Amino acid sequence: MMRKLLITTAMFAALAGSAMAQDETTTTTVQTPDSTRETTVTKSPTADGGYMEYRKTVTSSHHFSIGPWSPPSDYVEHKFALGDRLPADLMADAYYIDNYGSYALVAPPDGTVWVRVGADAFLVRRDDGEIIQADYSMFN
Repeated sequence: MMRKLLITTAMFAALAGSAMAQDETTTTTVQTPDSTRETTVTKSPTADGGYMEYRKTVTSSHHFSIGPWSPPSDYVEHKFALGDRLPADLMADAYYIDNYGSYALVAPPDGTVWVRVGADAFLVRRDDGEIIQADYSMFN
């Protein structure tokens, strides 16, 4: 009886420790000395989705002029952040940034796409629209 109790207690302790380790989130913010670029990287094992190395926000120091952005007719301006999901009407081909290399953006990994929303570029999952990287103020 005592042995069963010890085994059960050890199992619960291991599960609790595992759950606590998964909930640890680390956020690191780095800013250039001249304050023109700030990068925030958030690491959260539970929110990985296979794209951990891409989870970051960047305030762009380079601005590109690519013409006006035309939002969907029912669009309400919104400041999107990591983990937010873009609405379906913004997940249309018209908003995709296919020539990402021209804007110094990384090649999107499988299952993701770059989307322009106003002056910002977001790397999002195609399946659910989750933002896994945000590059703010890229476009004029």
